[in-house]
Amino acid sequence: MNEIVKEYAAGLFALAAEEHEEERLLAETHALAPLFTRDYARLLTNPELPKAERVRLVGEALDSRVSPHLSNFVKLMVERSLASEVKACFAEYERLWCEAFGIVRVKAESAVELSDEQKAALEARLSKRLGKRVLMEYALNPALIGGMRLFYDNRQIDDTVKNRLNEIAERLAEASV
Repeated sequence: MNEIVKEYAAGLFALAAEEHEEERLLAETHALAPLFTRDYARLLTNPELPKAERVRLVGEALDSRVSPHLSNFVKLMVERSLASEVKACFAEYERLWCEAFGIVRVKAESAVELSDEQKAALEARLSKRLGKRVLMEYALNPALIGGMRLFYDNRQIDDTVKNRLNEIAERLAEASV
């Protein structure tokens, strides 16, 4: 991640923390992030549209819909020709939020849908193991055949039937007959 993104996100987080609005801004960044597509960022950096006009348009779109801090943040990014970095800043803001509140985001892939009881047990077990609160995201991946794959903090735990079959195939290929 580039230093500009880290610096701007840290500034936004510090401002949110000062106002005790970290969670509100997190929710608002989640709502806005999908809007900042490559095409929208290109529009907001297009030199044919005067910078003041781009900032005004963003203000019109955001001023009454999100917190003033977030609206001003996005307008500042547009004014400084950094609209293409807004989405990355939102992701870094979320990382800072998780770090500040002792939260780990975990993505769980499974071959079949987990029951509510299985999800609760998994979340409790991971929370205990990691010593932090976990926020889970669940995804189905039938190609895994069975089992589960977890992703968090740049780590992967692969306890799937597919992975076990691949390991067996590798050991058989290495074995001399």
